[in-house]
Amino acid sequence: MTDRKLGRKKEHRERTLRNLATSLVLYEKVRTTEAKAKAISPLVERLLSRSFSNTLAARRDAKSLLFDDNAVAKLFEDFPSRQGTRTSGFVRITKLPARNGDNAPMAELELLLTPLEQVIEKESKTKVAVRRKNAAPEAEEAPEVEAVTESGE
Repeated sequence: MTDRKLGRKKEHRERTLRNLATSLVLYEKVRTTEAKAKAISPLVERLLSRSFSNTLAARRDAKSLLFDDNAVAKLFEDFPSRQGTRTSGFVRITKLPARNGDNAPMAELELLLTPLEQVIEKESKTKVAVRRKNAAPEAEEAPEVEAVTESGE
């Protein structure tokens, strides 16, 4: 999977990177250490490049790498329409200040795709997008109740 050991045994390292890749596909932005960010970036780049072909083999590869079926669906149904003219360089690593607890160098991984709001009136078919729409419903305003105070008179 990677040349970087990340201070973990093979199985733990693979699971960590798979979790990180799944989170990056689902949420499109993830904060992690620089070492993990550099290790996962090429993996996600290859995954995204293969997803634009939308073949059965590419879908099976993605399913074997990602833990969540919603992530696989989002990868093949949402991302190709948001690709634009970009053919590579889908992941941006931005360095952040060091973490307070152990002074580990931090970074933010971000997918460089067209935002969902700018996609051409195409409704998403994935559960993740449906959750986003339902996550922030317009709050119904409760009628204001005035407190009644007794006056001394």
